[in-house]
Amino acid sequence: MRALLQVLITAAVASAHTLVRSVYVNGVDQGTNFGIRPPAMNGPPRAGEPPFIDGSDSGTGSWPIRDLDLPDMRCNIFGEKEAPDVIRVVPGDIVSFEWGHRNRGPSDGIIDPSHKGAIAVYIAPAPGGDNSWVKIFEEAEYAKGQWAVVPKLINNRGVHSVRIPYNLKPGYYLLRPELFTLHEADVAHNVNRNRGIQLYTECVQILVGGNGTVSLPPGVSFPGAGRLTPIAAYKYSDPGIVYNLYYTPPGGGYKVPGPTVWSGAAPSVTNPPLGTKKGPLTYTRWYTWVGTDRTVTWTGPGGLTRTPYNPVWPTATAWGTAAGAAAAEAGVQTPAPTPPPA
Repeated sequence: MRALLQVLITAAVASAHTLVRSVYVNGVDQGTNFGIRPPAMNGPPRAGEPPFIDGSDSGTGSWPIRDLDLPDMRCNIFGEKEAPDVIRVVPGDIVSFEWGHRNRGPSDGIIDPSHKGAIAVYIAPAPGGDNSWVKIFEEAEYAKGQWAVVPKLINNRGVHSVRIPYNLKPGYYLLRPELFTLHEADVAHNVNRNRGIQLYTECVQILVGGNGTVSLPPGVSFPGAGRLTPIAAYKYSDPGIVYNLYYTPPGGGYKVPGPTVWSGAAPSVTNPPLGTKKGPLTYTRWYTWVGTDRTVTWTGPGGLTRTPYNPVWPTATAWGTAAGAAAAEAGVQTPAPTPPPA
């Protein structure tokens, strides 16, 4: 029976991947991919298939992260590349993240139902360097056998929400939503390179307005695990990084990895009513991908070009320049009126 269970789990992994497809502010859709730093695919599109068929063995999936030492831990692959637009919020606004497996359509499966696990959200002042990431939300097993990712995220059509901390100081920030899926977390990835907890994360660019006066406290670092100076968000020895989902009784007291939620974070919120979706619900075919060999492949008129993937994180955000701020402001979406405090 256990062998059969493992076969089913392994088969499910092939269709399990998920991405943040859009962000809502107070229920208003900001638009497909607007303000989001989307990760690279891990292979080329398959000939004759619709675009964004994620997670096949032939390598057309998005990236779950297992290696805690990779720079991808911060904002995923290509997360160092700034998006051309930014989402405007004020303290107290509700930001909702919409995850999807293949697209934003009504039949999308969101994530494979074997992928039980937890959700967290971090915030950092842009550009999001070492010791700057502060946890403002987490949820794991909220009832016996009932997890934040499965079934809750699926039942909510891929949407979970967080409130921007009250009285937060104005400025440019990155939000970092993250899913922890536990179907292969029975052993650490540094022990078995074919297994380990799977982390799904991306970064969202926001501009906080208003007249707040509260600065974020010192935070943690991504990746940080194998480095001496930064405060690592996660280590392989942390509770919650290794967890046997199938041999731990429901209600086993799972500890979400990372620091505790900041005391200045706003209370948890339910998802607000969501308005009409904006932008394409499916995606155009992609022409750049990063393979498991950490090589960027680009296909163009001259054929394939391959270069090593060596991300360099910016030490200052382009938003902070006059030209960058003007460009970001030109792309800003206007949210609905801020809801009253809960």
